[in-house]
Amino acid sequence: ARPVIETALAALEVETRLGVRVVSVEAAGIRLSSGEFIPAQTVIWCAGMRASPLAASFPDARDRLGRLLVDPFMRVADVGGVFAAGDVASSVVDGLHPTVMSCQFARPMGRFAGHNVVADLAGLPMLPLRIDWYVTVLDLGAWGALYTEGWDREVRTTGQAAKTTKQTINRKRIYPPLTGSREDLFAAAAPIVQAPPPSYGAPRR
Repeated sequence: ARPVIETALAALEVETRLGVRVVSVEAAGIRLSSGEFIPAQTVIWCAGMRASPLAASFPDARDRLGRLLVDPFMRVADVGGVFAAGDVASSVVDGLHPTVMSCQFARPMGRFAGHNVVADLAGLPMLPLRIDWYVTVLDLGAWGALYTEGWDREVRTTGQAAKTTKQTINRKRIYPPLTGSREDLFAAAAPIVQAPPPSYGAPRR
């Protein structure tokens, strides 16, 4: 997928600097470890993700992002009666890969955690979460977007076709029902895993 991203950035006239660190952010710009100084009136810092500090209040093991390790039922390891989901939790969902911090995993984790909390309180069987698919849909601004499938991120569609998929996710899939109907809300909270989002256009090879 990286060549596609590089093509999009070049088309958008976005410059990149690889293999360097930001040494300092100063009044007139930023200084890099290479010695280069980039003048800037505005600096936007995007340096990755970390779990909420709330996760650090638990004494148990956490991953490199500070997330609590949970089992397939969303129970925090070695802590009785505690469930976690979303960006504060890490769970192996296909027998091999842990979840990533995205709505693709956070939403079903929340649905299964909610179901299993109630089941645990009522003494009913809990449901394990398993997700056998993974996609990445990366918005690339005016250029369009990138849609990949699998953990190796095989490119499926690009440009405006992938943008349509991204807009379907951002404008429809991630929102709860707005009808105000109790039945619709409970149906949306059911402990199920949605199918992958639709892809538009011919597969890219």
